[in-house]
Amino acid sequence: MGGIDHHPRARLERRAAHGHRGATSPAVADRKVFFATSDSSLYHVVDANSGKPVVRQQGKAYMFSSPSVAGDVVFIGVLNGTLEARDAKTGNLLWDFQVEKSKQNDGWVLTGDRKFNVPFLYHSNWREAPLVANDRQIRIGGIYSSPIVVNGVVYFGSADGFLYALE
Repeated sequence: MGGIDHHPRARLERRAAHGHRGATSPAVADRKVFFATSDSSLYHVVDANSGKPVVRQQGKAYMFSSPSVAGDVVFIGVLNGTLEARDAKTGNLLWDFQVEKSKQNDGWVLTGDRKFNVPFLYHSNWREAPLVANDRQIRIGGIYSSPIVVNGVVYFGSADGFLYALE
């Protein structure tokens, strides 16, 4: 059976995302693997050869979006209605774009620094809490989609129903 690579890199995701239930689909560039964890709001960069962490940073909200790499910038959508542009080497936030529904913050879902306001997000009973929280994330324009960069323009969709194109 040819074509199957049994190289140790096949175990990279398990080592890098150890302890987390949900890792986004990765992006790979310059011998680095970029991904986030949806259960802990962590942004990761690991060495593609060794699997060793290069960057591990706490984000403001959950990330289901897969990152896209364009040059020295990594783009990733966040459920708080923000698209983040991060430095590919350091992971530092270069800039972010907040959709209008997120700025409106219907129901006080977000705190002043755009983290989820947990008491307002999950104030329902235990059976309804996940549904209510998901509905509120959608109402503030959470970004579940993965951005794509074409000719210097970043395209992404938001749960607010709009497709965005940022230069």
